[in-house]
Order: sequence, then structure tokens, then C-alpha cells
Amino acid sequence: MLAGLAAAFSLGLAIYTAISQFEPTLHLYDGLWMVAGAGIAVAIVAPMIWRWPRERALAVLAAATTAGTWAPLVLLAIRAGLPIRLRLRGAVFWSSADVIGVALPIGVVFAWLALREHRPGAANVTAIDA
Repeated sequence: MLAGLAAAFSLGLAIYTAISQFEPTLHLYDGLWMVAGAGIAVAIVAPMIWRWPRERALAVLAAATTAGTWAPLVLLAIRAGLPIRLRLRGAVFWSSADVIGVALPIGVVFAWLALREHRPGAANVTAIDA
């Protein structure tokens, strides 16, 4: 239950920050790109790691979510011919990408814990995976 509340808070913070910090007049949608990238990364990785032991699954999920969060900004920098570090620094300044970049992986890990550990009517997942 506590993991579910932490996941809801962290993911809610990330999504709220992404929505509240985008600027249509300047075409700054960095937060939304970050949320979409993390969603795609989780959608790709989650089916593969569903039956893995908890420790390995959480490590891969956190790494994939972090990579998926920042990958769209790196790809946009390469596409625009900008230095990657400059693009990321601008995203942190204009779109609060630092908040989103931390809140998304934490929220996804807590959501994974909430989904995998506390399923009603199912046995303890760690006992099955061992």
C-alpha cells in the first residue's frame, strides 16, 4: 500500500510538472517528451522482466526508465545539431527536467513494487521467482 502511494505521488509529480512546465509559444514540450520516452521504455522492458527476481528486475527497470526519460532530449539535440549538454541544461532550466528525470524512475520502481508484491489472491511473487 505504501509503495502504491509513493508511486502515485511520484508519478503524479512528474506528470504535473511535465504538463505545467510546457510552453507552447516557445515549442518547449520537454517534460512531455520525457514522460513519453519513459512510457515507451517501460512498455518495452516490462514484459521481458516480469518473471525475473525482484532485485534484477528493479535494477533493469530503473535503468531503462532513466534511459527512456532522457533519450528523447538527446535525440532532439542530435536532430537539431545542438550540443547535448547544452540541450539538457536548457531542459532543466525551462522545463524542470531535473524533477521529471528523478520522479519518473522512482515512481516506476514503486509502481512495479506495488504491482508485483501486493497482488490480491496471488502468492508472494518473491517466493515464486526464487
